Amino acid sequence: MRLILASRKRGRYLLGALLLAYLASFPALSAQAGLEEGKLAYREGDYATAFREFLPLAEAGDVTVQNQVAAMYYAGQGVPQDQGKAVEWFRRAADRGSLDAQYLLGKLYYHGQGVPQNFDEAARWLQEAALFGKPQAQALLAELFFSGQGVAKNDMKAFFWAELALRAGNIPEEDQKYAQAVRDRIFAVMEPGQVESVGQMIAKWEPKRKRPGAKPQAQGATQ
Repeated sequence: MRLILASRKRGRYLLGALLLAYLASFPALSAQAGLEEGKLAYREGDYATAFREFLPLAEAGDVTVQNQVAAMYYAGQGVPQDQGKAVEWFRRAADRGSLDAQYLLGKLYYHGQGVPQNFDEAARWLQEAALFGKPQAQALLAELFFSGQGVAKNDMKAFFWAELALRAGNIPEEDQKYAQAVRDRIFAVMEPGQVESVGQMIAKWEPKRKRPGAKPQAQGATQ
């Protein structure tokens, strides 16, 4: 069993890019009391103040800030590290349609951090994000289909999702390794016609359009 998120140091590395991405997206939001103060405090390293400013916005339903609060709980920035609280806030954002939150929630279930390890729940959230075009979720979903964890083992679907994720070309190294390993192992035993068939499916594939506030589908959705 791989415990890639097991250490706090690794967790900080994993979520660091997302923390910066959330901050970078804040200027696009409408002005809200506390938001600018929270952003400034965060950039200055005053995480406790930033968290105090962000929390009311998250409680009011701002999905981007909910992800920020979740990430700060996960990394222990401004609050004691609490993976259970991180899961709670990622779930709130995931229920409201955030692909980042759905992916990270699925990954936390996959590794059993903040929640008991549960591949069914991991597959549920990863499929939701994958169907709407999140390449990181597609990469890890490929591994689930390859291993038969949380979904019925299906090498063709594993190859499909792995190849799709790799073609996105902008996924983190860790997720790229997942996808590349799955893709290479299956490709070695596939017939040329199968490879061509998957290529045709990918050429026709389009991500679903997100419905604001939509709940994730029951497990079993594929491509």
